[in-house]
Amino acid sequence: MNLLQQAWFDANLVAILLAINPRGLKGVSIKSQFGPVRDSWLHYFTNLLPEDSKIIKAPANLSAEQLFGSLDIESALLSGEFKVSQGLLERLGRQYLLLPMAERMNLQAMTHISQALDEKNLFNHPHTAKDSHFGVVVFDESDPQEEGVNLRLLDRLAFTLYLDRFSIGDIKQSLEVTPTDIEAAIALMPSVTCPQDLVEVLVKAGLSLEISSLRANQFAVEAAKSLAALRGLIVVGQEEVMDAARLVYAHLKSIQTLPEEESSSQSEEDVDNNQEDQHHSENETSKDTEASDLEDEDPSSSNDDFEDLVVEAVKTSIPPQLMLQLNQPLRPTKTKASIAGKSGSIEKSHVSGRPHGARKGLPGNGRRLDILKSVRSAIPWQRLRIQHGDASVRSGIGSKIHFRAEDLHTKQYLKRRGTITIFLVDASGSSATQRLSEAKGALEELLSQCYIRRDEVAMLSMRGSKVEIVLPPTRSLVRAKRNLASLPGGGGTPLASGLRSANEMAISLERKGLTPIIVIMTDGKANVNLNGVGGRVGAHNDALATAKELRMKNHRILFVDTSPQPEKLAQELAGTMAAQYFPLPYTGSRKKITEAAIQLGNF
Repeated sequence: MNLLQQAWFDANLVAILLAINPRGLKGVSIKSQFGPVRDSWLHYFTNLLPEDSKIIKAPANLSAEQLFGSLDIESALLSGEFKVSQGLLERLGRQYLLLPMAERMNLQAMTHISQALDEKNLFNHPHTAKDSHFGVVVFDESDPQEEGVNLRLLDRLAFTLYLDRFSIGDIKQSLEVTPTDIEAAIALMPSVTCPQDLVEVLVKAGLSLEISSLRANQFAVEAAKSLAALRGLIVVGQEEVMDAARLVYAHLKSIQTLPEEESSSQSEEDVDNNQEDQHHSENETSKDTEASDLEDEDPSSSNDDFEDLVVEAVKTSIPPQLMLQLNQPLRPTKTKASIAGKSGSIEKSHVSGRPHGARKGLPGNGRRLDILKSVRSAIPWQRLRIQHGDASVRSGIGSKIHFRAEDLHTKQYLKRRGTITIFLVDASGSSATQRLSEAKGALEELLSQCYIRRDEVAMLSMRGSKVEIVLPPTRSLVRAKRNLASLPGGGGTPLASGLRSANEMAISLERKGLTPIIVIMTDGKANVNLNGVGGRVGAHNDALATAKELRMKNHRILFVDTSPQPEKLAQELAGTMAAQYFPLPYTGSRKKITEAAIQLGNF
């Protein structure tokens, strides 16, 4: 049996355990794209469920109203009374909730589901109904560079599966378990116990693996008890503990492998501490107590050996995808900001964009009436309005539903503002021909990214004693590259005038509803002041003053130092205008500059 076949059997075992004990294990997160492998696992899991359990698929745009129930408009109109439909959470007793594309779901809905898992899946709680528990199956289709499922929900699920590594040939064979076996294991579950020493082994193994989740140890114990029930055992053994640790601990994202040097140094310190403790104990205790201590050390040493075996079994079961993530540095929390194709800040709109609820208000001036929200707001008041209305209302003449101005709601949307990147290029003599060509190379990469993201670009050139608009705002990549290639070099550096011109252009474009990003490429050696007169001291002071103007406007700025070595004047200017500073000469700097510009555009 190869490793992939063993991993697929483990995925089958996760489905079996979740079918046996949804109250204790709560659910599984499946990291996989849509395909036959994921469908095969779901089909296998569905066939294991008892007759009174089924999978309820939640809509992708799941909202809080759908979870808890909302006004039943049809029943309310027919009866003339306030009627509330049954929410999804009320129908989940002994069922399983399937969340497709959970990485895109509403954060409020995910929070309510997490809270329901805590409240409805309690053991022997006086306020918890007997059959109120439910399980959750989460489909995570996010890419590695995207933000995945909400961590609050993942922390409440016992398992995580990575199914993208399997092919059709790896899943031809599966564990043969029938619904009858599942029902027998469910009936045996209340009688299964786990010895205290094995619980301690699981807890110590979790600490050795640096698992931060406090729920992980409870999940491991519940998985071990479920395995024992499946195998017809009343008491959990070492084999069940080993398998439970592999299935639960190996897939937790909070696992962090310790470097060998740190672990070896810690082991040496532990040995020294143990030797000192033994020396003091020999001097302070009698021979009888020493003998009793030696007798007590025998079971503890065996437990320590078993704990080491559990830790090694977990490490060997960690999926390769997770190992790659552990060896990489942590990503920022807003990882969606680095996705190409998304740009600009998010703003509310009443015309177009992604639906974002409704708010009270009268339609008009482009605002559209939200009919359903208005009807839901008006229906609870119908009986009261009929009693206190005029004769036409009491006789039923007129509309079926009696509206007031406070009932009306208008639709709201969220949309991204368009982004424009303003390039301020130093084409003076101080940049020299070689430095200007390197700057042009970095600029071409940035222009390509702007074209992919459908951003507009504009270009200003600092040369001689004036600033020229080389390229007005456009989306034409060909035109931008042609103007960049023909950009001449030589002359003075009117840096202050260039910064002021970029600031004025950014303010003008911001008023038009665009999000400006300023990319400044210069060595920071200004020698022409705002009046067009030469002189480095006055020119640098004017450049600092205009840099403060940029900072006051809170523009998103990327400062690229084009000098042969990182220049202190350039760093001072970048700090004054609160810009991200990047020196151009270093290896890989072009890629870092491009990534920084993309992040600024999506901030």
